[in-house]
Amino acid sequence: MEKDLSERKKKILYALVDSYISNVEPISSAAIQDKYLPDVSTATIRSELASLEDMGYLTQPHVSSGRIPSSKAYKYYVENMLSVSEDELQAVKSILETKFDSIQEIVKDGAKIVSDVTNYTSMLMISSTDNLVVKDVKLIDMYDGNALVLIVTNNGSIKNKEIKLPENCMQNYIEVANGLLYRTFAGKKLVEIIHSHNIIDNQLKEFKQIFEEVMNVILDYKKTRESQMVIEGKDKIFNYPEYNNIENVKNFMSIVDNKEKLHQIVGQDNADIEFSIKIGKEDDEKLDDMAVVSAKYTINGQEVGQLGVIGPQRMDYKRVLTVLREVGKLFQDIENNKE
Repeated sequence: MEKDLSERKKKILYALVDSYISNVEPISSAAIQDKYLPDVSTATIRSELASLEDMGYLTQPHVSSGRIPSSKAYKYYVENMLSVSEDELQAVKSILETKFDSIQEIVKDGAKIVSDVTNYTSMLMISSTDNLVVKDVKLIDMYDGNALVLIVTNNGSIKNKEIKLPENCMQNYIEVANGLLYRTFAGKKLVEIIHSHNIIDNQLKEFKQIFEEVMNVILDYKKTRESQMVIEGKDKIFNYPEYNNIENVKNFMSIVDNKEKLHQIVGQDNADIEFSIKIGKEDDEKLDDMAVVSAKYTINGQEVGQLGVIGPQRMDYKRVLTVLREVGKLFQDIENNKE
């Protein structure tokens, strides 16, 4: 992406993007001069607008209308011009002053918080379980022919389930089974366990039922976790005039109603980036005139999920990024307080 725009072009581009985010109206050279650049002639501004249009940053819906930003303009704006004032930051912080006592509360309510504060549709996607590592597997005797299976990972206790013990099992069955279960599962990632088809057959046949029960618990947990995606504020999209157009509504709903498609769009391949920002169909063919901004959240170095918003291409990126960053700080504050 070009980053060598002149200072005047940058000012004009910033003015145009900022104005369109707020007003959803093409802006003329006269309006730019009046509101943003009173010391520059309209003729010069028109020349710069034409140049920016040739460079792909602007489009002109009609010959007689003003210009509007392209996807390229929004990307340049986000990457090079975006700054948040202290007043804007404090305004967001004041809204997020609700006290949360646990990470679970933020995870539960995070999507609704972000949707309410940004006024866009938000989504909370729980991270894949593939890389979770089993720390321990235990059977706890319930003394009625049943036992409690408890599986613990490096991210905490993931599952417990009551199961039936085999009939007429030996007296120290649970003690022996616990040793075998630990040696078989501890230290392995869930993805290794699930795809190791002979993991049970390699153990004593007498304990095959218990191993199968543990495998079922792990498979059930993985399936349940990976289906978790919370969507909040779908109807907020109708606050934006672009979505008076039925085709835009259909395109938006086809994405937010398809969790698999949303997973693909939101998914971040680069583990080192703080935010993922996808603007327009050049970034993803499904995002025609839309944008998705998401952030990864980690606890004790373990990624727990991604939280973000989906909305019109002209979304208020300053507010969205500020809200997502402040929610991330809530996670860290709670974790630090626990320590």
